[in-house]
Amino acid sequence: MTELSLNEHHYETTYKSFCLTSVFQPIFSIAHRKAVGYEGLLRANDIDGRAVSPVEIMSQPTSQREHLELDRTCRFLHASNFSHQPDNNAWLFLNLNSQCLVAERPDAGFMHELMQQTKLPARRIVIEILESEIDDREYLLELIQHFRRLGCLIAIDDFGAGHSNFDRIWNLQPDIVKIDRSLVKKAGQSMKVERILTGIVSLIHEAGSLVVIEGVESEKEALVAISSNADMIQGFYFATPESDLQQDVDFGEAMDQLLQQHQNVRSQYNRKLQQHFRAFQLVFEKEVSAFKHGRAFEACGSELFDDERAVRCYLLDESGYQIGRSLYSNKYTAKLDIRFSPLLSGDNANWSHRHYHFRAIQNPDTTQISRPYLSVAGSHMCITVSQAVEVNGKMFVFCCDLDWPDEDLAID
Repeated sequence: MTELSLNEHHYETTYKSFCLTSVFQPIFSIAHRKAVGYEGLLRANDIDGRAVSPVEIMSQPTSQREHLELDRTCRFLHASNFSHQPDNNAWLFLNLNSQCLVAERPDAGFMHELMQQTKLPARRIVIEILESEIDDREYLLELIQHFRRLGCLIAIDDFGAGHSNFDRIWNLQPDIVKIDRSLVKKAGQSMKVERILTGIVSLIHEAGSLVVIEGVESEKEALVAISSNADMIQGFYFATPESDLQQDVDFGEAMDQLLQQHQNVRSQYNRKLQQHFRAFQLVFEKEVSAFKHGRAFEACGSELFDDERAVRCYLLDESGYQIGRSLYSNKYTAKLDIRFSPLLSGDNANWSHRHYHFRAIQNPDTTQISRPYLSVAGSHMCITVSQAVEVNGKMFVFCCDLDWPDEDLAID
């Protein structure tokens, strides 16, 4: 093991002409409103006491063996500094240099010795692996199984960057997946990416892993992380890396404020949705009533299409099958994207799996409004207004799609 020296309350070590030590950035549980883990990060100074970037330190080794030795030095240093501090039962997240592990195929005894010397139990160690660095799938699985046998948790780092894909998540079955900062940054700027991020979090949960969104640097990004249903959150917005564990960071109060703001945004979203719909509702219900009392469906679209938001009307039976063709507004027809023409005809289509159908069937004679979704008929965002009515002893669902501009979408 690397020789360490105790400087005041923190361990240090020398590497070539540099002095190395540890800092720890908290990882907070959104629901528990407290730090549940800390990522160990490297800090370094040269012989004159000037700060040197970790990137520069990592560029010092000239062989894979030296890379492995430096990687082990950092792990031992972080574990020693972490275990030396007051025990709060939190996790220590340790990064592995995956490339040198593949090249050297080292023996499996180092981590066991590290835990013995630092008295840090395996259950409190989360091994972070950049799975995209390892092409040898069998060895990667062996590596993960080794750490699992020791009792450690496994985290996949920087998911969403580079060549990450869900196939690896399902195969490796990590305990935790850390989503790369690039995704949350883009999601903070684009509603479309925000929806994608929420979908990614949902899929990771379905695969059986917890989710950390890292690199959160602004209030908007924090709200995006909350909206995505992530489990944990990490970033400069909440706490910078420090040499001492920041157990006194008032994350609870900050999270309460964010959750309240999140609820306010959701309420604003729902009000906006209702306003977008309310002016249209009277006309829609008038047309539905006319259909119920004998007017042909084909004659029911003209007044609805006076509203420029209305793009499509269609009629479903009780089982969800579409009856006849969809009616389109002239304005929408003029801008139809013919590339989606195979999806435009609804003849014999079945929409029983759509919320606007089954909600209407469950609540006849009551107008339903869907949340915004991507319409398969034209590939644009829309909301669907629907109502189930009985005509001559048969149940029908009268539907009308309204355009929903993507830039108007709020959080989920």
